[in-house]
Parts: sequence; structure tokens; C-alpha cells
Amino acid sequence: MISTTVGYASAQNDPIPSEVLGEPDVIIDADPEPPFIYWAPEGSTIRNHPHDPMIWIAESADGSRKYYFGDQCRASQFQGFVGEPLDSLPKKPADVTWRMACSTCAVTSDLGRERMNVFFDENSRIISSISCG
Repeated sequence: MISTTVGYASAQNDPIPSEVLGEPDVIIDADPEPPFIYWAPEGSTIRNHPHDPMIWIAESADGSRKYYFGDQCRASQFQGFVGEPLDSLPKKPADVTWRMACSTCAVTSDLGRERMNVFFDENSRIISSISCG
């Protein structure tokens, strides 16, 4: 397994330790390729969306699909918070948009590539995923 290291800083520019992003064993049949593949399920095939090459779809053998909208919101830099309590996130900088929602809560379906979505378990408040969109 190959991994990518990503460093980041909080809103106050305090250094937060670099995270090593996993790179699952996937087939990449996309041009251009996505900037990261940590989001794709193991064994899936990544292709470009037929109408927008900057949207990627990882399709698993069972037919399930996971969409990736790139990293304009810098979600890759926050993957170390997945599995951590919601209050472990640094303070949100004033010039960015974050959407916080429980993983079973309704959210609008508008696509904001520069918006970072933070989904968490409603009961435990543990972060389940962080992505752009």
C-alpha cells in the first residue's frame, strides 16, 4: 500500500500533525486521475463522471458507487479527524464554508465544491466522514 502525507494548520495557523492518507487497492480508469484515492473503497474502479471529468466515481463489484468532487475545500487535510469527536476539529476559518450535519440528517443536494462537509454520528458526535461538495 502506498500512502500520501498531507500536513495542515488550524484556523490560527497552529501546526496540526501531518496525516498519512491511505491509498486503497483500486483500479484507476480515469483521465484526469483524482488528486487522492483515500476515499475510494478497496477493490473499486475509479472513473470520471460522464458529464464532468472533475467528478470521480468509485464503483464496487456489488454496484455501489461513491462520488468524489475533488479537494478544493482541502478535505484531504482533515481526514485525521474522521473517527474523532466533532469538537476535536479546529476552529473554522472565517473565509471558508463548512457544513456540519449528522450522517442521517437531511441536507440540501446542492454541490459546493469549496464547501467542506463534516458528517457525524448524531448520538456519539463522532465524525464519520469529511468531504468536499
